Amino acid sequence: MAISRANTNITGTHAQGTIYATGSLKAFLIDAQAALTTEDDTSGEAMEQIIAICQPHMYYSADTAQTITVICDAHSWDATSLQRQIRNLGTTAGGSNNFDLSSATVVDASALVAS
Repeated sequence: MAISRANTNITGTHAQGTIYATGSLKAFLIDAQAALTTEDDTSGEAMEQIIAICQPHMYYSADTAQTITVICDAHSWDATSLQRQIRNLGTTAGGSNNFDLSSATVVDASALVAS
C-alpha cells in the first residue's frame, strides 16, 4: 500500500535542537539522584518501579547512568505530576536495596539521541 504524504505539510516546525511530537507523546528526563546500576537486575527494584509508574512507550538508561529518558503518553503525565509519583516511592524503593527516590527529579527532555 502506498503511503500518502499529501496532508503532512508541517512547514516551519523543523527547528534544529527542538523535540517535536507528531502524536500525543511527551519525553521526560528522570534523574534518580544516584546510579541505577544495581537497580535493574532483579524484579521489584527501583528501575522497575519507576518504569511501572511511567508506563512509557519507550525508555532508555545508560549502563552507568542515574538518568532515564522516557517517552510517555502526553495525556498521562506532565513533569510535575510524574516527579511527585516517583518521589512517593520514597526511601525504600527497590525492596531490600532501599534505594532513595524521595529527591528524584523529572523535567521535560530537551534532547533525544539515537545511536
